[in-house]
Amino acid sequence: MPWSDSGTDWAPGKDSLTNEPIPKSASRILNASKIRDDFKAKKRKLEDGDDGERQGKRRKSDGKKLGTAEKGKLTIKPGESIQHFNRRVEDDLRPLIKSAMHTSNAVARGVARKEMEDKAQAKAKNLRTPLPAPRSPSPSPPPQKVEKHEGRPKEFQSLSTSAPRRLNDIAQAPPELKKFPRGAATAAGSMHKRVDGVLSMAQKAMMEQERLKAVSRYRELKASRRQAGEGGDERARGADDDDDDFRPSS
Repeated sequence: MPWSDSGTDWAPGKDSLTNEPIPKSASRILNASKIRDDFKAKKRKLEDGDDGERQGKRRKSDGKKLGTAEKGKLTIKPGESIQHFNRRVEDDLRPLIKSAMHTSNAVARGVARKEMEDKAQAKAKNLRTPLPAPRSPSPSPPPQKVEKHEGRPKEFQSLSTSAPRRLNDIAQAPPELKKFPRGAATAAGSMHKRVDGVLSMAQKAMMEQERLKAVSRYRELKASRRQAGEGGDERARGADDDDDDFRPSS
């Protein structure tokens, strides 16, 4: 067969191990010294001149501008549904809305704080300038109390004598009370009337009428009992004797 004559010493194919790319982690380890040297040279250039720094800042600013431009142009991607696109738009706009709310709240708080400070300053100024105190009317002197018995002489003045009193003085006669306390005159007069007064004729006539009424009632009661058969002749006699005994002796 023709392939058997060709032998086995062929050139390596496309998929051989020699043509396989080296992994990135392995290439970093192998080229570590070169990477380190490049980093030091780049850092030295930045420290020596401002051109590198300006270029780095320019690159950062350009990158930011490109990023904001890309974010500002929100377009639907091929194969993306409307639901996913709306969600992506909401996620992009959420931080902007949040920051706008924070700034508006901060502005409102600043305005309110400034108003409060202005009010406090105005109040402090009003307190510092004291108002003139109203003049209080001069107090009028209190009216003098007029005693009812101001002109009358007191008891100790009328009873006092010029002779001094001693501890061992002996009273020669009982004291004479010329002025009685309140109610003493009326009580004394009523006692004299009760002691001296005797029953009048009108009172005696009234008492006699009451006695006669009592006797008549008693007799009626006895008569009713006698008619009912409750009492005998002895009781009737005893009743007559009682009537005689009931009469007061003149």
